[in-house]
Amino acid sequence: MPRKTKTYHPRPRISREQLRLIFRNHDDNGDGRLSSAELTQAFHYIGALLPSFRACHALLYTDSDRDGFIDEKDFEQLIDYAEKRQYTVI
Repeated sequence: MPRKTKTYHPRPRISREQLRLIFRNHDDNGDGRLSSAELTQAFHYIGALLPSFRACHALLYTDSDRDGFIDEKDFEQLIDYAEKRQYTVI
């Protein structure tokens, strides 16, 4: 009896535009900045294994003025950071 083989279908990566929309939609209070809590929710949404760690690391990597928020001038660097982690569509 032949063995059944499973066909592997890789999931597509989340695009830059999708990441941009996801992060913008997680600005819960609408102030134009992402806090650590909002970043944690966004990373949880895109399937990060440890979303609070990823949010903390993203803040360290992208927060240029060290105010604890990702604002407009840091936003593209946040997208670069998330894109490098190659999250996929769930």
